[in-house]
Amino acid sequence: MGGFGSGQRWNSKATTSDYDRLDVRNWQRERRLVSGRFFAYQQWNVEVLAFKLGAQPDRISLVDRSGLRYSVSLAWTRCNYGGSRAWFVCPTCRRRVAILYGVFAFACRNCRQLAYDSQQDSGWNRSLRQARTVRMRLGGSANLAEPLPGKPKGMHWRTYRRLYLQAAGHEEMCFGGAMSMLTSLEKSNSRSNGRVQ
Repeated sequence: MGGFGSGQRWNSKATTSDYDRLDVRNWQRERRLVSGRFFAYQQWNVEVLAFKLGAQPDRISLVDRSGLRYSVSLAWTRCNYGGSRAWFVCPTCRRRVAILYGVFAFACRNCRQLAYDSQQDSGWNRSLRQARTVRMRLGGSANLAEPLPGKPKGMHWRTYRRLYLQAAGHEEMCFGGAMSMLTSLEKSNSRSNGRVQ
């Protein structure tokens, strides 16, 4: 059987990175959600439409290169300090969501039963990612071969010590996991060559 960090489980879900994604927050930030506007996004030509002239857009129309047309509704909510925020309305469950996933037909993450990539990480990958994150927070590079950086200017010593110990612990798990993987590979190679001792 597999050892430490030996791979995905047989029943692991598809992840969000397996599908194209439409993020309404980016489109609103880039001021693309204006009635009558056309723009290109990945393989789609996007048209922003409003039911009434001069009103906020209430749907977008996606057209791919082959001419296939797909429509997604928009909903708007007021923000506390003015303005409004756009949402997609999931075509399957009719809930407001910021991101839709799909290839030709889009749906929210719950309807597609998708997991995030980080939920599928093995222990070794998670430790590696966390070690890199802490190193970069300390002002160093993500390269684990380099020594841990010194205390950045303006950071409290207590915070630095806590982050330093976190990074050291994650790196120890990474290198320990790598050593156990190398040991198991070595054993399997010796078995396959008929040199079992």
